[in-house]
Amino acid sequence: MFWKIIGVFLLAWAGWDLYNGYTYLFERVYRDTSPGLYWTAVTAWTLLGISCFFSWDSR
Repeated sequence: MFWKIIGVFLLAWAGWDLYNGYTYLFERVYRDTSPGLYWTAVTAWTLLGISCFFSWDSR
């Protein structure tokens, strides 16, 4: 259950980044000025968020 909550937060973070046009890594990364790094970061947040819903633990 814990990882699913983390997954929801990561997906919400990715959605917020898409809405606002910037994300946080070590500093703000804007979609307009650094699109490669921006999309890499948003993709990473999204994939990490989705991966939190897949668990091998049956508890």
